[in-house]
Amino acid sequence: MSGWAEDNRSAVQEYPFDFERYIEEQLRKIDDLEERKDAKEALLHGLGRILACTEEKYRKLERRIYEETEIAANRYETAMTIVQKKHYDPTNETLFPVDPLDLQKEALAEKLTTDRELFLGTIFLEADDGMQERFLKEGSFSADLTQREVRVQVRPAERYQEMIERLYHIFLDNHVPWQTVHTGYLDKFYDVYLDPVGIREENGAQDQRHEKTGRPTLEEMQIQYGAYERFVKTDVLPLWNVEWLSFDSADFMIPGMDGICYEHEFSLEDQVEQDGYLIASNEEILEIRHEKKKIVIRSPKETFEGWKALHIVRLPAVRSLDYDAPFLTNRRRDSFLRRYAAGCGVPLLTKADLFRRITELDVRDYIEAEDYEIREHTEDFPAVRGMNRFVRDELFPMESRRILLIRFREVKPGHYLNGCMVRFVISQIQMEISEYRCVGVIG
Repeated sequence: MSGWAEDNRSAVQEYPFDFERYIEEQLRKIDDLEERKDAKEALLHGLGRILACTEEKYRKLERRIYEETEIAANRYETAMTIVQKKHYDPTNETLFPVDPLDLQKEALAEKLTTDRELFLGTIFLEADDGMQERFLKEGSFSADLTQREVRVQVRPAERYQEMIERLYHIFLDNHVPWQTVHTGYLDKFYDVYLDPVGIREENGAQDQRHEKTGRPTLEEMQIQYGAYERFVKTDVLPLWNVEWLSFDSADFMIPGMDGICYEHEFSLEDQVEQDGYLIASNEEILEIRHEKKKIVIRSPKETFEGWKALHIVRLPAVRSLDYDAPFLTNRRRDSFLRRYAAGCGVPLLTKADLFRRITELDVRDYIEAEDYEIREHTEDFPAVRGMNRFVRDELFPMESRRILLIRFREVKPGHYLNGCMVRFVISQIQMEISEYRCVGVIG
């Protein structure tokens, strides 16, 4: 209890004071047993009941205000997990591949292979952020190809990051507020390529081009990952609760013409009411407008086909058989203070409010915020790759901001996801606080 109020958590956590215990402890100080009995009757059975009744009235009042202060249900929360490809359940209507090409091995290899690089496959590194940095710094490993030693190179699987950036721009086009997508899993995927020297040896010293057919696969090659061997997982598939839909003008009522452009309606009448829907903009779309039970799309085209929409399934997602990995979500825990803060529209820059924002995020099983401090020397904290790297803030250049250093404690010491949990929190808090450059450390 000592220092609880000074820690400014009274607005985040329920005040843990036990009146009955306090009265009992004070009664022990009365030596006369008869006097203690009378005092107990008056205090514990009298005053204690008054206090309990008062607390109950406050709880009912808080509940009534809580229910009156509503915030719009978030239909655009995302969740991610990973599974072995052999365990992927196509009948699960809540989780879908982040990149549909992951299920089409040949098509993916065709897309990522160039004249200078032979794509072999994608691996998942089940390791913490520190080991990831060392793994990426090493970058090249020896492998056995048809009884010959070659080199392979590993690079972050940028196609997943490009998918998140595309999602961000779709949110902007639909005028839906962006919330940081937890990319903790996606940041641990790496594409593996055969070293250009290996390609020359395979196809001849005079021709650096490879044949599109008969290419070696990741499974066929014996890659020596060394100290990282037990952390490297193959055939891992990232899933999320986002589904791509294709539609054309034949799916809708006759569009209304305003003299220059047409307005097409994407009806939500037959869709799941709790789910979120977004329209992917293209050169034929001039405006996207969300209205009740429909999305209005303004376009100079009278007819169209092959337009794309995003269907975001409302959480929680369903676990199929062997979907054992944790869900990484950007869901926020609901609370009275969150509803009140959203209603007043004036963000507070206090320690209590900062801790409230962090506590709301879905990271409590891994990390917990302990303290914070403001640092003036920015050079002591080099920039870390965040989860909103595609968001640009030109108003307050990062290099000119002071440091808001937030310290975290590990709830699960040594867990490989702890570091990415910190990066997720910092990335989201950075979206909300422009005055400082946010930095998170463990310990």
